[in-house]
Amino acid sequence: MESINIIIGKSKFRIFWHIFFWLIVLIYYTLFFGHQGGYYWLTFRFVVFMLPVAIGTTYLFNYYLIPKYLFQKRIARFILFSVYSLITSFYLISLMIFPFLILNPGPVNFGELDKSLIDIYFLVVGMYMAILVAIMIKLLKYAYERQHLHLQLMKEKTQAELEMLRSQINPHFLFNTLNNIYTLSLKKSEQTPEAVLKLSEMLDYLLYDCNSNKVPLKKEIILIENYLYLQQLRYSNRLKINFKKDNHITDQQIAPMLLLPFIENSFKHGVGKHRNNARIDINLSVNAKGLLFLVSNSQANIKPTSEINSSGGIGLTNVQKRLGLIYPEHYTLNIRDLEKIYEIELTLTGAL
Repeated sequence: MESINIIIGKSKFRIFWHIFFWLIVLIYYTLFFGHQGGYYWLTFRFVVFMLPVAIGTTYLFNYYLIPKYLFQKRIARFILFSVYSLITSFYLISLMIFPFLILNPGPVNFGELDKSLIDIYFLVVGMYMAILVAIMIKLLKYAYERQHLHLQLMKEKTQAELEMLRSQINPHFLFNTLNNIYTLSLKKSEQTPEAVLKLSEMLDYLLYDCNSNKVPLKKEIILIENYLYLQQLRYSNRLKINFKKDNHITDQQIAPMLLLPFIENSFKHGVGKHRNNARIDINLSVNAKGLLFLVSNSQANIKPTSEINSSGGIGLTNVQKRLGLIYPEHYTLNIRDLEKIYEIELTLTGAL
């Protein structure tokens, strides 16, 4: 509630709009009440005389009764105090009519005045119309700003969820990569410096580029190629990797770290269970309709455990959540867990 009030109070032109509104009311009622007899000056003075009651009643509703009772869902008290306020304003308007006519006799006889100036019910309804319009404007403004705040909070919540999911993916990936380099260092491989360089490039990407909502698809491909290089070093002849990408990749943008977890899943739950002759096939294509990403890996004849399920474990679960947040209704994800092949097909529709 306090956040709403803070937002409402930030308007720089608030006083100006209030004055403008009541000037419009003054001009409208001067023309409305005075057009029949042409007594515009008398009518103008009469509306000015009556307007403080309408203004006071309006601000009593807008800045006390509505925020304190209606918005707080204290409906019974709101109705009770509203009735009291309307009765009081009605009584004040009734009291002010005849003193005004006595103090402002004007150049006309009482019987010649427009009936709208001496019909109390007509006057009260007229004044309450202005009050009602002012209250409706206030409620519409409140509803709009509350919706705006709700959307802002939802956006911040979504961003927080994305950051959380991203932070879950990156350490998992880095842990596996460091294990690969550790394995190379134990073997005292001459390829260790190259592996460290590849990891350095990936860390640079993760620390800086991944802070953006979207990154160039080319950079995501470089990250994948570096990862595959490190994994090929680790598995050597036990693994055959086939990575195909078409020539239509130019300046397309994609959410960072969206594709790699699918490949990582193939290594963790597919290749990692093979003793030899493991295979991973990766195809990436882009066209006017969107992106198609296909990853398949051979499966060993090992029964799946509770850690390995149709969604590929924690890594893919997180990616599916990110897809739902970033590309709602613009993606399809098909997972096929066959006897010898585990295949994941991701399609992103729309412009990248």
